[in-house]
Amino acid sequence: MELKIKLAIAGGVLLLAVVVIVPPATLLSPRTSQFRKTFRRRCEAFPQTSQRCEQVLSTFEKTYVGKDPCNFPEEAYRPLFEDYPFTHSCDKTMFWSDTKDLVDQFCKERNHFVPLQNTLLGNILDDQKWCGKKSSKDTFICLCKTCKINTVSSFWVRASAEFAKYACGHANVLLDGAISKPFDPTRNFAVEVKNLAFPRVKSLTVILVIKNNNAACSHESLQVLRNLLHPNIHYDCRTVTRSKILECIETGTTTDACWT
Repeated sequence: MELKIKLAIAGGVLLLAVVVIVPPATLLSPRTSQFRKTFRRRCEAFPQTSQRCEQVLSTFEKTYVGKDPCNFPEEAYRPLFEDYPFTHSCDKTMFWSDTKDLVDQFCKERNHFVPLQNTLLGNILDDQKWCGKKSSKDTFICLCKTCKINTVSSFWVRASAEFAKYACGHANVLLDGAISKPFDPTRNFAVEVKNLAFPRVKSLTVILVIKNNNAACSHESLQVLRNLLHPNIHYDCRTVTRSKILECIETGTTTDACWT
């Protein structure tokens, strides 16, 4: 009996060692087929491109496959956005910063406001990781090199700039009024602000989500935003409680009536 117990313990230790050793090697391997499967599934959810998803995927992969993922130029994604430009109603553009979860809920039905992650390329690549490697034809989704400028960050910088350039008429942005810096010039929304062009864009409304009814539109970070915004674009700021936004989502009032 004692021998069996020792053997069982030894077997358990060996099994544990295998479990610990295998994952890193597995994570280092490419995940081309897995990434492509997700890419196609999300692409096919858009009727206007459902028959062209292989073309979209091919154009996308040409930007990074076989290339070093670090110091990756956002310019590399220019052909992708030229071939597959935004098609939503440009006057319904919704920007955000630090409010993604709330915006996802508010814009879920895609029948009024449109955030970047609800567009074709934004939806396909939302929360995805990818990179290539020199002399490799594969796509890697785990343990890509850690670097500040990489294939993913450069994509979102380019996407943010193109999304803002496409905006027209009246635009909105949902900001978190409960944090110390509702507008952070180091986030991608700053890229979008700089690319809002007058007279294509007439006005920008900041919807500041707060926890109570105390006005916070005078926050100093919002003055930084105004300084970056084209001087001829009309600026407005409204405060709305988070509970009010959630109530609007529950009742289906996902329009500007929620804060006007």
